Amino acid sequence: MRNLIVLAFAITGLVFQSARPELPPCNEVKQVKIDTDQRKKKILSNYIDYCVKKEWKNNKGIVMLREFKNEQGQDCWLLIPSIDDSYKDNPPERFATFQGDIILIFSADSMQNVIPAKGDENQLNQGLEQIIGDRVYTRTTIKGRWTDGMRPFTNEKITEGVHRILGGNGGTLIIVFNADGTYKKLLPV
Repeated sequence: MRNLIVLAFAITGLVFQSARPELPPCNEVKQVKIDTDQRKKKILSNYIDYCVKKEWKNNKGIVMLREFKNEQGQDCWLLIPSIDDSYKDNPPERFATFQGDIILIFSADSMQNVIPAKGDENQLNQGLEQIIGDRVYTRTTIKGRWTDGMRPFTNEKITEGVHRILGGNGGTLIIVFNADGTYKKLLPV
């Protein structure tokens, strides 16, 4: 009987333990909820599905979301897939999770330029490293590329392949939220 009571308390403890949401591993970066309605859930789900199929490689990838108001005052998102730690150049103060994926949330102006965070950059990056973990590649410190290819007539070095020149918008997508609850998708130029 005693073992049965201990087992019941152990199971109850596990149920309550698993029902409690886990807190982020740092206090510098604030976790927010952005999938607040069905349309935003659908947008994020579809976009992440696209990223998994086309943009993210080797189980690496996060979404960088820039929140801004366009010239008409409409709320907008600029969604950008990322597989490297380029977020460290200007780390955000907010992030969200969606079905196990990480979304970094940046504030931006009407021209979609990131507004620098007010927090300490080193502390923000340390916190984000803990949150993101191994979901992104670390960029190399060497910024140049060696090549032996030359463009005809100009003798300029070719440092990227044709597949990168013809690559398109790289998975970037703008979402414009209309006041009536609808939204439209735009490809940035």
